[in-house]
Amino acid sequence: MIKTFVYLGIGLVALLVLLIWQQRKQPTRTDRGEVARRRRRVSKATLQHFLPFQGFDPTGAMIVSGRFRRMIRVGDHNLYAMTTEDIQVLRDRFRDMIKHLDHPFQLSVQARRANYTDFVRYSEQVITETAKTYTQEGFSVYTSALLGYLQQEAAKPRTDRENLMIVGVVPKLTGESKPSQLSRLVREQGLVESGLTQMGLSYEVVDSIAAVEIIQNFFNRERAMSQRYRDAYARRTHAPHVTGKEVETDDVAMATKV
Repeated sequence: MIKTFVYLGIGLVALLVLLIWQQRKQPTRTDRGEVARRRRRVSKATLQHFLPFQGFDPTGAMIVSGRFRRMIRVGDHNLYAMTTEDIQVLRDRFRDMIKHLDHPFQLSVQARRANYTDFVRYSEQVITETAKTYTQEGFSVYTSALLGYLQQEAAKPRTDRENLMIVGVVPKLTGESKPSQLSRLVREQGLVESGLTQMGLSYEVVDSIAAVEIIQNFFNRERAMSQRYRDAYARRTHAPHVTGKEVETDDVAMATKV
């Protein structure tokens, strides 16, 4: 009987020690708050999780599969307003341009639903500021009607088209440094810009934020329309992996300045 009580007492003491050890092991409120704060500060929903590119070089070049690329947005010509001779000249100049390129290039024509959010926001600002300088009731009625008309027109479904020319470089088989590859990319880009100028076409070198939206539009048009990356970037709610490491949201503006 005495041995039974001894064994029972030893078991109770061991159980008490185990409970105390587990209690000490559990995080305190302060520790849990610190973990939650760190989770809020670190963005894990990076662009590379759903878009096929690695990031951007500090020069602005896009990195895809270890290769450097540039996107150039190209304007249009109204071929119906051009003579046959002018169209032939345009074709000849385009052929001369691509003849001097050392690396493959890509032409992409994208159609997307037009988004006039920025235009409407700008119009509202201009109309509101202008209306403040006048006190006439008729002018106020006119500006309100104009703003309503612009909002209605912007809500109508329309399509924008983008003509893109993507140039890149392929690393040499014998090995090549990053500065050398970027130097050849600058040459390719210069040849394209010179050729487009000779053809009388307007162009714009796409920045990193616009490049993300272009890729997003190709893979998920609805998301590109409703969740524009420029808006997420402006709100500092999204941090891409620009260096291969997770970026704290407090440093998004600095880290994503590419």
